[in-house]
This record gives sequence, C-alpha cells and structure tokens, in this order.
Amino acid sequence: MINDYHDNLDREKLYPRRIINEEVWVSVDLTAQILYCRVKLTVDISYEKQEYVDFDFAIDNVEKCQVNQIDTNFEYISSVSNKDEALSQIETKSFQLQDLEQKLSSPFVCKPCLRVFLPNKSTQEQDLTKEASPPSSNDTLDKSGHQNTVYNIQVTYLLSGSNASVLFRQFDSHSYVYIDGFFTGAYHWIPCVDNLCNRYTFTLIISVATDLFAVASGDVEDTILSDDETSVAYYYRVGNTLPCNVSFIVGPFKVLPDPVYPASITYFALPGNTKWLANTTRFLSKLVPKMQSVFPQVGFPFSSFKIVFLGKGDGRHGQGQSFAGGLCLVPGDWLYGEDIIDQVFYTRPKLVNLFCSLYIGDNGLLGPQTAKDIWLIHGLQQFLGMHLLKDLFGNNWCKTRYLELAQYLYHSLDGGGCLVNDDDHLRSPNLYKKTAKVRSLLIIYMISKRMSTQSIISAVEKMILTHMDSNGKLSEQSHVTEEMVDLVSNFVSTLSSRNVHAMIDFISRWTRSCDILKLRCGYRYDSKKKFVELAVKQSIITFRSQDGKRIERDLDGDSKVSMFKGGLTVQVMEMEGAHDHLLEMDSDILLVELPTSTRRMKQHHRKRSKSSLKESDTVIPPTEANLDEEGVIIEKDPVLWVRIDPDQEWILKFVEFRRSERDSISCLRNCRDVWGQLEALETLMSRTKGRVSVTSIRCLEQILTDSRYYFQVRGECARCLAKCYTTNDRLMGLEALLKLLRNKYFDKHGAVLSNHFDDISEYFVKCAVIQAIAQAIHPISFPIYGYDSQFSLNLASFQMTHIQESLPYDVLQLLLSLLEQNDTAYPPLFDDCFYLHNLIIACAICSVYAKDQITRHRVYKQLFRYLKREEAMPSYHNIITGASLKGLTILQLGGFLRIPNDWEPMVVSETEGLVSSERESNDWEKALWKSFRSCNLLLIKIAMECLFHLYGGHIEFLEWLLEAWIENRLERYERTRRSAIRLLQKQVALRATLRNRLRKYDEQSIHFCLRWLRWMVEEKDCLVQSEGLKVAKHIWGSYIPLCLLTNEEYERERNERKKSHKERKELDYRLEGRKMVVLPARDQSSSFSSPTSQQQPSELGVENVQQPKESSALVNEQATQEQSVEKSSFYLMKEMMERIKETCDLDSEDEHYMLSFLEQGCQGAHVNSVKVSLRKFGLEKLLVRWQQQKSSNEFQTPKEFD
Repeated sequence: MINDYHDNLDREKLYPRRIINEEVWVSVDLTAQILYCRVKLTVDISYEKQEYVDFDFAIDNVEKCQVNQIDTNFEYISSVSNKDEALSQIETKSFQLQDLEQKLSSPFVCKPCLRVFLPNKSTQEQDLTKEASPPSSNDTLDKSGHQNTVYNIQVTYLLSGSNASVLFRQFDSHSYVYIDGFFTGAYHWIPCVDNLCNRYTFTLIISVATDLFAVASGDVEDTILSDDETSVAYYYRVGNTLPCNVSFIVGPFKVLPDPVYPASITYFALPGNTKWLANTTRFLSKLVPKMQSVFPQVGFPFSSFKIVFLGKGDGRHGQGQSFAGGLCLVPGDWLYGEDIIDQVFYTRPKLVNLFCSLYIGDNGLLGPQTAKDIWLIHGLQQFLGMHLLKDLFGNNWCKTRYLELAQYLYHSLDGGGCLVNDDDHLRSPNLYKKTAKVRSLLIIYMISKRMSTQSIISAVEKMILTHMDSNGKLSEQSHVTEEMVDLVSNFVSTLSSRNVHAMIDFISRWTRSCDILKLRCGYRYDSKKKFVELAVKQSIITFRSQDGKRIERDLDGDSKVSMFKGGLTVQVMEMEGAHDHLLEMDSDILLVELPTSTRRMKQHHRKRSKSSLKESDTVIPPTEANLDEEGVIIEKDPVLWVRIDPDQEWILKFVEFRRSERDSISCLRNCRDVWGQLEALETLMSRTKGRVSVTSIRCLEQILTDSRYYFQVRGECARCLAKCYTTNDRLMGLEALLKLLRNKYFDKHGAVLSNHFDDISEYFVKCAVIQAIAQAIHPISFPIYGYDSQFSLNLASFQMTHIQESLPYDVLQLLLSLLEQNDTAYPPLFDDCFYLHNLIIACAICSVYAKDQITRHRVYKQLFRYLKREEAMPSYHNIITGASLKGLTILQLGGFLRIPNDWEPMVVSETEGLVSSERESNDWEKALWKSFRSCNLLLIKIAMECLFHLYGGHIEFLEWLLEAWIENRLERYERTRRSAIRLLQKQVALRATLRNRLRKYDEQSIHFCLRWLRWMVEEKDCLVQSEGLKVAKHIWGSYIPLCLLTNEEYERERNERKKSHKERKELDYRLEGRKMVVLPARDQSSSFSSPTSQQQPSELGVENVQQPKESSALVNEQATQEQSVEKSSFYLMKEMMERIKETCDLDSEDEHYMLSFLEQGCQGAHVNSVKVSLRKFGLEKLLVRWQQQKSSNEFQTPKEFD
C-alpha cells in the first residue's frame, strides 16, 4: 500500500494543474436529504498535450461533465486502497491492521478521483485504461516563452444522504444540513485539488426554501429571490483558502446580530435554542475592544464573525470547529440560561478560543503552512485565549487551569505525543488531539516565562502583519514566501534576536518528544552551618505507545535519554521573608547549600500535661504569633518552607517533594500564592498517605471555612480532609466535613435549609464537600465544570478499606436528608441541577457500604422519585435523569438491586432493545432502556455508559453493540457511534479478562474479529474508523489479529519478525494474558466461519484436542497447570460455601450474593473483598492457604486439602 501512495503522488506530479477559481451551485432539499450540485472549476494547465485532468472526488453519482461548455467523457477512479482487496484479505485471514492505519494516517493522500478528458484530441481514440506517458524534458514550459492553457470545467452531480463530510441532522423536528470536511477532506462533496497546499477562491451559490437560511464561509455578496418566490439564493465568496476549510449550513435558523457590534458578530440558532443565546454570548462583545488593545495594528480579521449553534449533542468534534471566512459551528449544548452556574466555566473558555482562532488558527490571519507549525499555532491561540480569560475569571482561575492541564497531561496515555514529526501531514489526527493541544499551550507558557507575555504578543502581531495585505485583510496570494513557511524560526527570531539557537534547541527538546520532567526533591536545615541543604534528582517520564504506561528513566543509566538543562528557581521562605535562588541544572543530580539570614528562635518552656506534650511534639503548625492552639511558645526553625520552581517556569514536570508535615501546613496557611497552596496540599497527602496529626486536620478545617481563600483551594482542602485519619485510624477529617454540613446547611431542629447559592464560591465549596465524601469512600469522577465528564467508576470491585470499615453511621443519613429535603429558595436565583447530580451520586456510593438495608432502600426510592420528577419538569440537559441512572447502576454493581448481572437471558428484540426471555424487566431496566431509546443524545450516551458498566464484559453484548449500534447508519445511532466506540475502548483497557477472551482462538472470538474488521474497512467516516482501529489495535495488535492465529502460526509470525526487536516486543505484549490453548493444525484454505472445517477444543481441558508436535509440549504443560488451578478454585469455592451454610443461615439472595464474591476471590481477584466478607465466618485463613498453594504450584485434592 505504501507504493500505491507514491503512485498517487506521482500521478499529481505527472500532469500538474492549478485551480484558479471554483464556483459551487447547491440546491438543498432537506425533506429528501438531497443536494443538487453543479461545480465550475477554472483550471490552469501547464502541459499543452495533456489528455485529461484529475480532480479529487469521492462521489460516483456524476451526471455529466463539460469542458468549455462542450460535453466530454469522464471516468471515476476508485481509491488507491481497494476495498474489495481488503475484504478478500479479511476472508483469507491475511489482513493486517497496519495497512488500515496507514490509510487513516493520510486521508488527504489516498483518495479517489474524477478523470475528465480534455477536448484537445478525439475522445473516441482515447484509451481509458492506458496511462499517458510523462512529458519529456523538451516539453517543459518556460514561463517567459509559453502561455498556460485555462479550461472551464463544469461537473453536475447529486448528493444523497449523509457521508463523511455532508451531515444531515434533526433537532426538535427541525432539519438542517452542514458541511464538515476539516479532517475528512472536501472531496466528499465537491471536486477539487484537496492536497493541503493549493489555496484558491471559492464562490458558493446556495439555493434554499424561503423558510430556511444559508450560512457559509466568506462574505455575503448578494441574496436573490426566485421568480416564483419559493426559494432564495445566497451568494458567498471566500478567497485564499483550502477546500477542506470551506463549509456551509442550511436550516431554519434564527438570525440574531450582536447588540454591541451588529455588523461584525452574528449569531445563528435553531428555534428551540434562542432563549439561552443572549445570556451565553453576552460577554463576546467585551472581547473586541480587548483584542484591539492586544493587537493595535491589526483590525477585525473578517467582515463578519458568524457563530452557528447546532442541535444539542451535535458537532462532530464536540469542541466546536472554525472554518474559513469567520464561520464557526458549535454544539447547542454550550447554551445556558441565567440560572446555570457550572456551565459558565465550561462554555466561555471554548468560545474565547474560537474567537482567538480568527486571529491565530487553522483559518485565521496566522495559520499553519506545514505540519511542523500546527503546535505553534495551537499553542499561541490557546495562550492568547488564557490572556483574555484573566479579565473574565481572574488570575487565580488561570493559574489553577494551567496546573490542571499539567496534571491532565501527566496522567494521560501519551503525554501529548511528539508535536513535530517528519511523517505527519497538515491534517494528521495526532496533532489535533486534546493532549497535543495541551502540550502546545504549556510549551508556549514556558517560553513566556523565559521571555515575557508582552514579547510573545508583539511577536505574534508582527507575524500577522506579514500575512496581511495593504488593506488589512488576509493576503490573496496562493503561494507563500519562505519567511511565512518557517513559522517557528520566524517566531523565535521575532521574539528575540539574542539566544536564537538556544531557544530553538529548547523548543526542539519539548516538541520532538513526549517526555515529562520529574524532579525528586528533598531538603533539611543545618542549624550549625545556617544553611539549607537541598538535593534535586532529575529523571524522565516517557510513555509506552502500546498501552500508555508511564516509564521512568534515570539519566545516569540510560544514555538515550537527553537531559533537561536550564535555570531552576528555588524559593526559601524564612521568618524575615522569601529569598529566591537561581540554580543551574546541568546534571541529573544537584546538591547545593543555600544560605539563610534568619536565625533559630529561642525556646520557652511552660508547664503542661504529658498528653498535650505528646500531641504538640508530633506536628504543630506555625501561627503569626508563634503559638500553637494551646498558647504554648514552640521552638521553630527559621525556614518555614521551601518551594521548587514557584513561578512554574518548568510546568511540564512532576515534582516528588519530600517535605515535612509542618512545612506543608505552614506553606498552606501562610503562602499567598494559589500554586503554593495547592502544592502544599499535594505534598501533605503524598508524604503522609492521609495519616496526619490532629492539628493538621484542624488547620484544613479552618481553611475550608475561611472565605478569604480561593474556592478551588478550599475544595481541594475538602478532598484532603475526607481522606485524612489520625494514628488510631479515626476518620477525623470525614467527621469534620459532616460537622460542617450540619452547622452550615441544617437548622437547630435538624431541618435542611433552603438553597440560595447567592455566593458562587460557597456553592462550589458545598459541591466539593459532597464530592469529597463520595470520592473518599470509592473512586469516581465528577464533572468539575459543565456536564461533559463521563461516568468513570473503578469497576475492579467495591473493596473494603479502613475508610469503609470505620465509616461513620450518619454519613448516609446526612446526605440522604439533604437529598430528601432539598429545597431551593423561591424565586430561585440559580438552578441546583449540578448540585443534585453530585448529591445523588454521593448517596449511591455511600449506600453500597451502608449496613442498614432500610436506608439503602430509601436511596433507591429517592432515585426513582427524581426520575419521575424529570418526566414532568426536565432539568438542564436532563442532568438529574443521568445522575439517577448512574446511581441505579452503582446500586446494581454493589449488589443491592439483586438483578442477575448476566447477559445470557437477555436477547435482542425487534425494537432494537434488550428483553429477557426468562424474566420480566423491572422498573430500573425500563427506565434505562427508555433513556436509551430517547432522542436526547446526552441521555443516550449516559444510558450507554451504564450498559457498558453492567454488561461490558460479555462478548454477546459487544456483538449486539456492533450489529444494532455501530453498523447501523440511522441518524440517532450515527451521532453517538464515536462515543460508543470510545466506551468500548475504555472497557477493553479496564477488563483484562475481556481482552483475553477476544484473543482466544475460538469460533465466537474469530467471528467477532472478522465482523469488526469488515465494518472498519467498509466504514466511510474516517474519524469513526480511527476510533475503531484503536480498539482493534489494543486487543489484537498491529498485524494479523491474534485470535486468527494458532500457536504454530503465531510462532511463525514471531520468527519472521525477529529481525525487528520493536515489532517482536509489540507482538509479545499483545499476546500477554492470552491462554495458549493447544490447537490442531488447520488447512490454510479453510474458513474460520465454518465450524465443521476444524475441530473445536473442549471447555474443560485438552482431553479432546489432538496432541501437538514436540515444539508445543511446553505450551501443553502450561495449559494443564492452568486447568489445575481452575479445578482447585472450584473445589475450594464449593468447600467455602458449605462451611458458610453450616455457620449461619442464608437465604437464596444472600447465597447468590456470597457465591459471586467467592467466585471473584477464587479467580485471584478482589481478595480484599472476600476477606472482609469471610471475616465474620472465620474462614479467612482458608483463602490465604489456597493462595499460598497457588504461588508454590502445589495443587491438592479436596481430601488432601482438609
């Protein structure tokens, strides 16, 4: 296939052509979902004897072609990657996933074309299958001696239904259609030269019905009403742009100009979304004068800035997309009313980034010319957006945002990846990932710390001016100069004329690798020398591409890893003030002595009891008067705390700080920097592992209630308090949170106070306290801002820890009272939907570990009460409905609902749902499937997540998902297919048993694998294809899927790739965990789909399987040992159940519940849960003895075991 790519590139070089102008006539029929198109291309051909011209085009429904108004012949040439050939490879089990990966990595190279024959020769004499010979050296044109030939080529065709770039949608009985070819290419809807190099002018003429409105890229030149007054034609023109950046949208939109800048900013929304439009976009008018002050020499980039809000849940990327000519398409979920709090912090940053994309972006005044410039454009765009957001949210919000992005990048699977790769093209999906954009922003931020923010803004302004003409608009030239192409060098030279090479080396170090710096730091104060002894060790964190695991590498032992060099600032806070020291990191280990100016204070003794003496000697935080809480003057070092890199000049780092509890509390209480406070909380929990002193808990409690601290710092204090406990395992931190809830949100009679939410910071603190209680009991993710956080739950098991064992009895009672008696003051100032979402999830988590069945049943009733209330009064985006479904899913996973978590009795019905053939569906299942079949895309995604949590480990569920959801091209399914595939990818990553099941060589796994491969090859949307490819690679590897290989075939494949250590290592990793079942040699011509062509292995062992050759004897022995483990587990589980029945009386439900626990424990997983469950029966030693036998590979019969 690589040779085919080169042939496609050589075909473009064989007969060069250049499009000067392209006129597109489109007649839209939304009822029939048809686009009647006619395209006229003005083509400049440099070779006189050229017989034909090729255009990139994926539509084979072409009616006719004309050249200079003369009908001519044409033919459609399919894509270089032949679909039939790939399908035949799948049937013969020789298809390799890397072939599809190559195609998806270059969607703008491997594309079909439309060949139009030119009338310079008789069309009857032309051989359509004969390739024209290339021009000789004598035929090369001289610019001064020859004149190029210009042709007007007209193509008429028909577009029916949605495809990769044309998307027909419907929202609340309102239909609309829009074009999105940013990643998929424009050749899916117009013939063009879609090679990401040639830019030319487009003229769009869109004819629609009078009740519809057409919005397109560029400026509106004219609007003409038809003679019969039934349609309107809109004329748009946009110049110097790529074909994939051209878009239009047609629908019954309401036009709302901006009240402050009506000529420059215009909003478009569907009739059902206009009520929230004014509140959402009110702040955008403040950005225009702010941008004029940032770039005083640059005017407004386009004549109009058009923002179109689509339907709820729509938008291919979910983040909004900007196109040429100031057109932006954003999801309708971003809209919010005046009573919504959380959505403000989610929508406004995204709209600010879209506004900045007019100046710096893929379609802005300063855009990328090559793939090496994309990271710079994305970083500058987001950096400019953060600069504008300081005026909206404040400096503390921006600081915490930078810190959150750095933590997100550290916990990601790839660290952002390599931002500069010679193999990437301008629309490579790897460069547009969220992690890549975050890494780009943090690199620009580090550059600003070394230079200044103003210097970066001035450099960007100079670069924008070089891309503009004398009229202050984007230059119309299609070929840019060398200064424009090398944007990185131009940016560095414009930024500073000094140390150009050092800055380029700095940028290259961070962009050409996905490494993250890790610093291990420790210090102590030497009272004799009056010095602070500081030790810093540098290491590198890299990410393994196979599974995204972080690997730490020491610089002294790995010569392939380069070192990060530069200045490192260390701040020493003393009694007299802060002192900054600049250290030079030129080695992997740094040992320095920092002088101090403050001397140790004298110690004054007072009489006190022994108990207070022991408590105060543990850890006592300092106060302004140098007194502890008992009024005792204590001895204190002059050094209060030490901070590494206080200004975050190396923000792409992870610091492991060995700091004492006293210094962490001192920094948290007295530091006035948000970064320092959050850093102190992190080091406090990482150093003490949650076991802190009483005085530290009191300090955290004081900060939580102090309104002078930033609300995100107070929220982090609540999360730390929920995990804090004392030396006697007393949960004093959780008790402090419960005390806060009682004193602040209950009256003296125990009734819940009404919600006012007039103070925004107190609202976020209250939500943070509820989230902290739930997260301390069980790890679960909550949306920080907005609704866009997925339902993430640790599905390993609900394991009992010291927190659950000593959980206060009134935790669930208190949270349940808040849920039952929730009341918002009338008239409500703000909505409480996000607050109720957190409260419902917290109650569900706590009910799993509650010992009172009556209280758990009350939680169950409250969840259904809110489901019924949502039917009458839906909340914002049905958030409460989603929370209730999540809560019921948690109860089911915790074993409270007693619903069999088995897929076997569930069958697919004709209504595209699941029904039970053996039992009736209860209310919970009915509510789940009702949301699953609704038209609300957000509810569909939440219901899908719940289904994945319940049945994601069953291969039957995956087969149903592939058949009824992914392969189905209905609009309701198509808009959520990417979410379904991403959820499947997440389940595959979490469930090792599911991966091993899909890698086995059996009929069911092979059938699912072949069906998944066929779907990926036949899928038209390359974005959905790429998500499906990630799932396939994670399960089966990059070559022939492992489930299609027997042991002998696997050994043969492995031996063939022994020359490449990397490929062999990757193949071995994919096979990890797969049970090596001995299989007979099969005929290569036989098909896996026919069960009669081969002998299937038995389920219990290898008795019915033919014996392999001597080379597989070792594999046979391993399989026998594995079956011995399974048999021993079965007998042990049976024995445990008999002893439990003898000890106490169990009903049928309790017996089923205990049996599931024992099955998990005997399989080697969830051992802690089984131990806790068996502790009261005195059978804990039985499981320990079995695990000891398992580790020593000594298997005994049940009689010998007794």
